[in-house]
Amino acid sequence: MNVIIEIIISIMVLIGGLLSILAAIGVIRLPDVYTRTHAAGISNTFGVSILLFATVGYFFHSGEGFNARVILAVFFIYLTTPVASHLINRAAYDTGVPLAIRIRDQLRSVKKQDIKQRKSLIIRQEQIERARQEKEELEDRLDYELREEQIEAYERDENIERERDEQMIEEEADDSENQIIEQDDDSSNEDEK
Repeated sequence: MNVIIEIIISIMVLIGGLLSILAAIGVIRLPDVYTRTHAAGISNTFGVSILLFATVGYFFHSGEGFNARVILAVFFIYLTTPVASHLINRAAYDTGVPLAIRIRDQLRSVKKQDIKQRKSLIIRQEQIERARQEKEELEDRLDYELREEQIEAYERDENIERERDEQMIEEEADDSENQIIEQDDDSSNEDEK
């Protein structure tokens, strides 16, 4: 029984190693980014997971117990590698990395429409932003003009008040001069009498 389990573990190690080698060859030989990430994602995921299952089987068979961390690692690999491959392919497609010559792009028309919609949306957003900036500039200009008018009105009021004060001072000066003259006249008239 021990020999059969060891043979199964050995076969799993060989299969895992072969799948990992197949992934490496696929990354080197395939024509574009999309097929390379597919080869690396699928083959390497299965290769590494089979190697990890063989590791769990070996340690369980040797009597060291069941290692849950290795199973969690397999679960983590199954979650992250396909998602990473998909996101790499999507980013490559969105940035315009060319497809291999033999591959037909079925999303090109959809992508063109999507690009047109995005461009029109961006143009609308830019127009709205320009209108908002122009509105702010007009409001600032109006505020500036209103402040200038208020300053001019304040200066006019100050000038008018200053002129009134000067007139009052002149009138008082004239009145006091007239009083002094009258007093002088009165005193000279009294002196003459």
